[in-house]
Amino acid sequence: MTAGDGQALTERQARILRAVVQGYIETAEPVGSRTVARRSGLGLSPATIRNVMADLEDLGCLFQPHASAGRLPTEAGFRYYVEFLLEPEDLSWGDQVAIEKELLAVGEGLVPVLKRAARVLADVSGQAALVSVPRVTGEGVRHVEIFRVRPGLAMVVIVSASGVVRNRLVRLDHDLPEERLRGLADSINARLGELSLEEIRRRVRQEMEDERRELDALLDELVAAPLQAAAGGDVLVGGKLNLLDAPEFSTVDRIRRLLRAFEDKESLLAILDGCLEAKGVQVLIGAGPAAGLPGCAVVMTPYAVGHRTAGSLGVVGPVRMNYARMKALVEYTAAVLSHVAMET
Repeated sequence: MTAGDGQALTERQARILRAVVQGYIETAEPVGSRTVARRSGLGLSPATIRNVMADLEDLGCLFQPHASAGRLPTEAGFRYYVEFLLEPEDLSWGDQVAIEKELLAVGEGLVPVLKRAARVLADVSGQAALVSVPRVTGEGVRHVEIFRVRPGLAMVVIVSASGVVRNRLVRLDHDLPEERLRGLADSINARLGELSLEEIRRRVRQEMEDERRELDALLDELVAAPLQAAAGGDVLVGGKLNLLDAPEFSTVDRIRRLLRAFEDKESLLAILDGCLEAKGVQVLIGAGPAAGLPGCAVVMTPYAVGHRTAGSLGVVGPVRMNYARMKALVEYTAAVLSHVAMET
């Protein structure tokens, strides 16, 4: 076990660091030596504890906001706490019921379920919630529909194997009747189980050479839409205003920076994608991808559709949050969501 500068903490230092972190999580105030003396159970005097806290400050785990104050954990101190000192917490029965009640409703596609997952995770955690929508790939397309919107304009609807629906409008040089577009969709759907979209485009072009110019735009869009979706992805955000109740975000400047960060879907997706290959719940504090969320930490884990990892979900909150409960919430929500997605 190593601290911020790579040095190992002693048992005494680790217990005092735990007491400071837990005290700060509960009060949002600097933690003094007398408080640590009560919480640590080490039987040490406040003077001895102050000396150990000074050592932890030298190791980069604590800092003192001003001379007469107690200590606060640094980001390195929080990371040490989460990795080595955090004790697992069982999710309460009430939280389990709230999550199951929201997610186990039947008769909806995957995206509505993901939206409910973001909402219930934000409501139960009291933090912001992120859920990534599975990317649509050529190998994962379940169904295609093509509709005539008006002369010269059609809509391509692609349903992924996981139930994600993508809609794209396509402009045509010439008008095509509804029956012709439906026939094209039927021809594509008949081949989805055995061919890639690229191969389907080539076959359909050969069969419909007489109308190739009119169909080219539709066929190109058929392949382009899933590829663009795979490159871009999407993130559902719930409960971002919950964070405004935290004292860490009490100034206008911090609120503005935080809300701007939640508008950057590309960065949010990069954060969530970082745990797709991981096993178990991941915690990001400060440096790295989470640096784009100022003053925040992210607790996240993947979820599955069938036997395939499809996306990830997590909570975003102040660095001073209850990590044991957040880990339990995220893990349980992902498990229920994976179960529901298998049935969707």
